[in-house]
Amino acid sequence: MNFSTTTLAFLYAYQFPVLFFGAVFLGETVIIPAAFLTGEGIFSLGFVFWTAFFGTIVADTLCFAAGPALFRFVHSFSFVQKRSERVLAHLADVYANRPFNTLLISKFVFCTRFLTVIYLSQKLSPVRFFFANLGSAALWLGTVVAVGYLAGRSIVNLLPFLSDATYILIVIVILVLGTRFGPAWFAKRLPPKTAGQEPPGSG
Repeated sequence: MNFSTTTLAFLYAYQFPVLFFGAVFLGETVIIPAAFLTGEGIFSLGFVFWTAFFGTIVADTLCFAAGPALFRFVHSFSFVQKRSERVLAHLADVYANRPFNTLLISKFVFCTRFLTVIYLSQKLSPVRFFFANLGSAALWLGTVVAVGYLAGRSIVNLLPFLSDATYILIVIVILVLGTRFGPAWFAKRLPPKTAGQEPPGSG
């Protein structure tokens, strides 16, 4: 029995706890099989999306809260500090003012999600991170759940012309649209800043 078959079996047997904790610790490795079961008619789309969404937000929030302590611990080693100074300076110029874009892209790139959250914990207030992460997690999950659902419905297998290159193109289009319109959409929903008000988390 391979990992995918085992994951499907555990999801079918235990449902919520496996999906929730799978979203917290394993991400799309568990979410896609759950969405596959949605396509098979076993789970509902709402159950899979919102359970995975809640697990993703919990995991990212806990990582953000622990980020400063983890960052200080790692940089207590002199060899790490020397090597990271130039990299962090470059990241600050490129990503610090684009948290939505940064979080969204990191969720699609293997092994960068939590590292990105730890980095942003040094740059963003908790409120700004929370709202940026809500949007990026929703867009990422929409893509991941759609892929699993289509596989469960056998739609992917019925469309052989939809090659791997097309999947990549679809992801790129979604990323472009999300990074273009997502920040403006969420900016309209953030409470307006009053004069002299300090950003949440400062001090």
